Amino acid sequence: MATRKEVADLAGVSVATVSYVLNHTKKVSQQVEVKVLEAAKALDYHPNLVARSLVTKKSFHVAILVNDLQNPYYVTLLEGAQEVAAKAGYIVSLILVNSSGSDQIMELVSRQLDGIIIAMQCENEEDIRKLHIPYVGIAEKAAVNVDYSNALNEGIHELKKLGHKRIACLCGLQKNTRDTRLSLIVRAMKKEGLTYDEDLFIWGNESEDTRIADGYEAMTQLLKKGKEFTAVYALNDLMAIGAIKCLKDQGIKVPDEISVFGCDNIETDEIISPTLSSIDVSARYFGGQLMESLLAEIEHRPFEPVFIQTKFIRRESIARCKESVY
Repeated sequence: MATRKEVADLAGVSVATVSYVLNHTKKVSQQVEVKVLEAAKALDYHPNLVARSLVTKKSFHVAILVNDLQNPYYVTLLEGAQEVAAKAGYIVSLILVNSSGSDQIMELVSRQLDGIIIAMQCENEEDIRKLHIPYVGIAEKAAVNVDYSNALNEGIHELKKLGHKRIACLCGLQKNTRDTRLSLIVRAMKKEGLTYDEDLFIWGNESEDTRIADGYEAMTQLLKKGKEFTAVYALNDLMAIGAIKCLKDQGIKVPDEISVFGCDNIETDEIISPTLSSIDVSARYFGGQLMESLLAEIEHRPFEPVFIQTKFIRRESIARCKESVY
């Protein structure tokens, strides 16, 4: 097995310089970095991660915390984060916790994680701040922010142009949960002069699950109310898919009788029938920027705030409004 000194000799640099390059602990010129990396590759050199951890007091292991491992959105987000992390010599774990899981997070910290990304709405962010571990979240005013306003405005404007006046919302979360998408959808409706009817907002239960089955259940509740509506926005695409299945099971045609759109723009949207209109949040890029932000936090570097713009993607699940069946 090749040694770090052999890499240094082949690259024509000092052992310390090899350490700077491989451990990302000090900036070197691009020319020197290329020499070191090429020498390491030629010698098939693999660093001893245990030894490196003992020297640096770092595990080079970070985690992304999510509340649903079934949502493809998080897989895409992980891909973007992993791509950035790998270049810096870190590995990434995707870990399931619930929204109030500060105890779970404390246990993770005890396992010597170097940092965490909280990729979900989290009730106890104040508690996490007290744990003295580098972390980034997705709350308002975070270092990396997704701006949903333009896409939601576009979606509601499109529905109004198609003649829709009463729009329902499958929220997934509890009513007191802070989530900008829910306040922005109301603002977008009011901006277009559409009626905001709180009875058409179906809130989630205590567990705040937002899977296909939860979309189905939320749509079932909405239909039972018997109130008129012609279009539905679901908090994410999984709930929107569940809503469409429920409507089909009730003999209601999408989009002929009810239009539906979701959020996240997952790959499944283009293969279901009808194809699902959605809000594209650039999940891969978002994951990469979250990781860039976390690495800056770990390494005590400045990080310029990033605002990711979303866009509305219209597909077959939205059509011109016909007389409502409810």
